[in-house]
Amino acid sequence: MHDILSQEEIDLLIRAASEPDLELEPDVQEEDPVYDFSRPNKFSKEHIRALQRIHEQFCRTYSGYMSAKLRNKVEVRVHSIEQILFGDFVRSLPNPSVLSVLRVPPLEGYAIMQLTPDIAFLLHDRLCGGDGVPIGRSRGLTDIEIAVLKRQVLSVFSSLLGDAWQEVAELQFELDYIESNPQFLQVVSERDAVALVTMRFSLNDISDMISICLPHRTLEPIIKDLTQIRMFESLQKPDPMRVELLKEKVRSAIVPVEVELGKTTVTVRDLLGLAPGDVIPLNTKKTETLDIKIGSMTKFKGTPGRLGSRLGVVVTNICESDDEGGLDDE
Repeated sequence: MHDILSQEEIDLLIRAASEPDLELEPDVQEEDPVYDFSRPNKFSKEHIRALQRIHEQFCRTYSGYMSAKLRNKVEVRVHSIEQILFGDFVRSLPNPSVLSVLRVPPLEGYAIMQLTPDIAFLLHDRLCGGDGVPIGRSRGLTDIEIAVLKRQVLSVFSSLLGDAWQEVAELQFELDYIESNPQFLQVVSERDAVALVTMRFSLNDISDMISICLPHRTLEPIIKDLTQIRMFESLQKPDPMRVELLKEKVRSAIVPVEVELGKTTVTVRDLLGLAPGDVIPLNTKKTETLDIKIGSMTKFKGTPGRLGSRLGVVVTNICESDDEGGLDDE
């Protein structure tokens, strides 16, 4: 009968009564993790964190650009980054899709950017002056719609993505062709590992996903540089040529310089009655220094004078901002 306990179960109950902390269930030993040789880990955790940082920077830049271009609030955020097989990536794509195959010179290989038809039609409608409402049905893009997306969306996407990778390598993402059927993608073999970057795109309360597929075979020449340590080192050691170029741009910048002779307060009646030859008394004396402003900030103090036939001012003191945001004389 099933209701009758075995001797082993009776002994276990007696032990449990005498030792309340004893667990009745036998201990289950954890199995050692099994390495799957069919899915090798090509991207380490440091590589994933570096990809996260690169594409978060790209999302911030692209969101701001598209918000200004579409005159709507556009949000693009990194949703997840994972390593999968290229075959699994292709099988997960809907048909039709908007698949942009990008060359990545000087590297040999390609990257893939995937848009859903809903996002593509949403962007096309907004760029053409519409309200940005998806059509509600999936179909392939026409030649005109592809041309608009290439010039207004994909070209900017490729350029800003290349800028985000500048800390690692000088990469240029260039559009090669657009495919609608995922089964026609012949970029790498199905067993090759890829890093799949999934980003959430939001516009007009409509959200969808954008995917960037980066094959390991494409990134292999620079994979050793794709670590946070190497990226922070590059930030600590800026390029001397770029520093000099930045300094030259600062030196050639044009800033307004104004000298404030003084201030006064007059009524509207007196202001309307002003005529040539009238004298307006100011709140500064002849012997006082004048404020020399750079933009809206009082940076120097000086005294008025004349150089030949021109009026001028002689700088006598340099002002520095205090803790409260004002300006004091040295």
